[in-house]
Amino acid sequence: MDWKKAVFFIGALIVIGALINWAGAQGIAEILRDSDIEYFLLAILVYVLTLVAWALRWKVLLKGLGIKAPFRAVFSAIFVGMFFNNISPGAKGLGEFIRVYYLAKRVKSPYGPMTASVMMDRILDLVPIAVMMVAATLHVYRLGETGLTILIIVLDAVLIAFSALVIWLLMSETKAPGAVWWIYRLYHKISAGRAEKRKDSFRNIAEVTIPRLQSDFRILSQDKIATAVALFHSFVYWGLTILRYYLVFLAIRYPIAPMDITVVLVVSMVVGMFAIVPGGAGIIEAVNSAVFIALGINPEYAVTGVLLERLVSYWGPTVIGSFVAAGYEAEVPEEELPLPAPDEETLKKEMGEENKGERDGP
Repeated sequence: MDWKKAVFFIGALIVIGALINWAGAQGIAEILRDSDIEYFLLAILVYVLTLVAWALRWKVLLKGLGIKAPFRAVFSAIFVGMFFNNISPGAKGLGEFIRVYYLAKRVKSPYGPMTASVMMDRILDLVPIAVMMVAATLHVYRLGETGLTILIIVLDAVLIAFSALVIWLLMSETKAPGAVWWIYRLYHKISAGRAEKRKDSFRNIAEVTIPRLQSDFRILSQDKIATAVALFHSFVYWGLTILRYYLVFLAIRYPIAPMDITVVLVVSMVVGMFAIVPGGAGIIEAVNSAVFIALGINPEYAVTGVLLERLVSYWGPTVIGSFVAAGYEAEVPEEELPLPAPDEETLKKEMGEENKGERDGP
């Protein structure tokens, strides 16, 4: 970890320390002493199940593009992606590219269809998130929280606009390559020598990888069965996420309404997208605590519950992901690059032959 990330994490720990001091360190300590460890362990188990649901969703989409990936490799790729998301600021883009790279090398698959599967994976997340946004908005409105209702509506609009912009850029035949060359020009201004050495790589992304990604995405979006099954896993994922938060608060003997959790998740998703601190560390803890308190949760219990939940969903996975990422570097040589991407007609033919073989089988 470089010094800049170290400074961010130190700052995050200072924010968390200030949050604990504000809520009352002694009160939090008493809550922890009186907590039920069994519910906390159950929350950890539920978190693992959310990752299983995520891995199953991605695996379904990969199969829809004819990519055979072992579940263990898919699960590991998710951990590696989470690790890089958690140590990078912003809208969690780096981790998605890393998990594409990780799994593509492991199963020796082209980047194009692998990227298309990740893109579809994230888009399918938007359906349950949209349901949660509507539910959260109605919930705070019924509570009479005018200020929080306006905030939720604004955040809903930001999330929808940002998602639509990303999808539009990726699927535009002219805008997507243009974005690649815009990044290249920016890179060239920062380091002209390095940019020139990588110019062919940028050209390959703009002229080969992106068109292939767009083609594969269209193929995948037309596969109704894969889309339906993956969407089911998306709803399971978010249902388990709410359950995990609920169990954490049961562990500190302070049951809260699942709808309150939904409101917090909607707010934290948008804040996390634009947080300058890696993984939103410190910021997410403060924002989630503030929203819970605005919903009427006791400050000591709100802060304690949020810190415990982030221990399960952020700090723990970051540590585990670092080991998975480090182990992978040792086990796969750098020169083992994915195979070249076949064209769309070849992919359709291969998928047709595979489906025919399955129908003719015993």
